[in-house]
Amino acid sequence: MKFGIIGFGRMGKMYYDIISKMEIELSFICDIIKPMNDLKYFQNYKEALDNLTVDGLIISTTAPSHNEIIQYAIEKKIRYIVCEKPFTTSVIHADEIITKLKNSDTRLAVNYLRRYSSIYAELKRDLYESNIIGKPRNMIITCGAGGLSTVGTHFFDLCTYLLESKVKFVYAIAVNKNLPNPRGKEFEDPGGHILLNFENESRAYIDMGDDLGLQHSIEIIGEYGRVIIDESNENITIRSRSTEDRMKPMHLYGLPNPVIRNESFKLETIGELITKMIRNLTSESDIIVTPNIAREKVEIYSAIRNSFDTKKPIHLPLNDEYYKREFIVT
Repeated sequence: MKFGIIGFGRMGKMYYDIISKMEIELSFICDIIKPMNDLKYFQNYKEALDNLTVDGLIISTTAPSHNEIIQYAIEKKIRYIVCEKPFTTSVIHADEIITKLKNSDTRLAVNYLRRYSSIYAELKRDLYESNIIGKPRNMIITCGAGGLSTVGTHFFDLCTYLLESKVKFVYAIAVNKNLPNPRGKEFEDPGGHILLNFENESRAYIDMGDDLGLQHSIEIIGEYGRVIIDESNENITIRSRSTEDRMKPMHLYGLPNPVIRNESFKLETIGELITKMIRNLTSESDIIVTPNIAREKVEIYSAIRNSFDTKKPIHLPLNDEYYKREFIVT
């Protein structure tokens, strides 16, 4: 099996190291700067795809280029595509790609890595099968400034994954300090705090204001308990009512919530998760992170930007100018 890499920045180099350890042959690298290796090198991705035959493609360029590259790769009948998030910068482009995929044999996966984690899969089983905190009703995530598209999109996805529902409406307040974007001044990704309301009446609050500089924290709140995840310090704490208290009324909020678990919560490495993603993509199994899942995150971000501008709650699906609007994010 042969792959090529388009975009050889930090993530492109990471993919290079990971694929080099798999049963995949790297055929070329495409980037504006020639890398220091012996692989075939192109500056133009169309030239690479026109002149070489590959089974798969890694797209690790900045987001505004993704739509054009993905659509061209589908036309060239590339069987497997891995794309960094967000996989497009507008909802209309996401829908164009999804329509094109339906009429092709191409399989596309997008890098929302927590969905590949066995640790989060086990936690989800505890939430819904073991019912450790009752039905999950709320998530609260705080994180330092990092861009609601660049980093926040992973949290949007984690909320939809763990709350098992689609977003119904978004209300967002900008906390934008006009921080310089490390990818370049042409990119803009203002921070803020976000309320996501879901179809199953659960909700999530995400604070990624540009006035914060701290490690992220994730809290899942259920009917009678809570889960606190500290990925950075590799710890999970779970508190819940005792078994005999779980059927008592909700308004008895003063009942004890003793710690039922306090232990290591060590995620797989990024390399391990990317390896899982590529193996899933190139297998006969259903794709774990489908283009439709990735599209939801594009629409959530577009709705956030709409709410920033209008200072109003925004209901999904989008059907106005923000459905078509492209955001120059990374």
